[in-house]
Amino acid sequence: DIEINQERWATLQPWVAAMLAGGLALPELDFPLEHAEQECVLPWLAYCLQKEWGQSKAPSSTPELTPKLRDSLRRWNLMHLNCEAELERLVHSATEHDLRFLAFKGHSVARTLYPHPACRPTSDFDLLIDPARVSVAQAWLESLGYSPLQNFVGTLWLGAQSWVIETDGKPNFHVDLHWDYTNRMYFRHRLTFEQIWATSRETPCGDAMLRVPCRVDDLIFACVHLAAFDPGFPIRLNWLLDIYLLMATLDEAQTSLLTERAHMAHATEACLVFGQLAGQLGDPAALEPVIQALQAAVQPKRMKAYNLTLRRRSLDLSSYWLRLPIKEKAAFFGDLFRWIRAR
Repeated sequence: DIEINQERWATLQPWVAAMLAGGLALPELDFPLEHAEQECVLPWLAYCLQKEWGQSKAPSSTPELTPKLRDSLRRWNLMHLNCEAELERLVHSATEHDLRFLAFKGHSVARTLYPHPACRPTSDFDLLIDPARVSVAQAWLESLGYSPLQNFVGTLWLGAQSWVIETDGKPNFHVDLHWDYTNRMYFRHRLTFEQIWATSRETPCGDAMLRVPCRVDDLIFACVHLAAFDPGFPIRLNWLLDIYLLMATLDEAQTSLLTERAHMAHATEACLVFGQLAGQLGDPAALEPVIQALQAAVQPKRMKAYNLTLRRRSLDLSSYWLRLPIKEKAAFFGDLFRWIRAR
């Protein structure tokens, strides 16, 4: 049920593999510029090509390619600088409001995994907060000029709320305010905010320090993000590239932590499934130690439950409801009713 664009994969994989191998050999193929842009790997490929070979060894006989690669880098760097300033504003303001948040998914891996943050395009800010502080976070975003795209929150039914800030009547920045790292019921209420915060780290953001998850949690969240898609939803290569790079950098201690943490998050199966798929981007042997550790940790019953639940929303919903404390079961249906009414 995992869907990727086979045509784009076929043209891009040789180039991605070459970059992952350190550019040992360039494919004797025309560079798939349009496909690279559609799969959001163009800035990374352009950066690697320009850094390793320079414009004198452009990967194509077409003279117009090098300026296009350079233009891609400029465009995404401008977007990165724009986001950098807004994230810095968010960090400073959150400190004044005594509010903790973690930037996760795109902005976390962009700043800690790639050679330059502009290599990893991302269109929004995914911010993870303590679920007990949702109202505080809403007031904080309002004070910064953001408006909710939908007013319904429902902390039991939903795990996030989207906010935008407009400039000249057009959306400028988009914040996904999360109080759980996924809205897919199978994975919800597995790792707490405090557990994630305890192993998080800081990374520079302008003259502020941005808090992001540890590398192991980044990997779990990247795999859960893809596993949460409905069957048949197309998966972009940049998401798989995140997973490949994350897995390839784990040492023995981090791999051991991954199996422990993924078990807690009920994400061992997701990490195995998408880790194996990501391995096809480059040399599968680079991920083999992590893949073997995950294979040893997978439980057949859990794999069956994972496959069944993610294919059937009704099972997904019921499994989540059963996990809720008794006092929250009735409140859950109140949440659900208000959400349906708001829709």
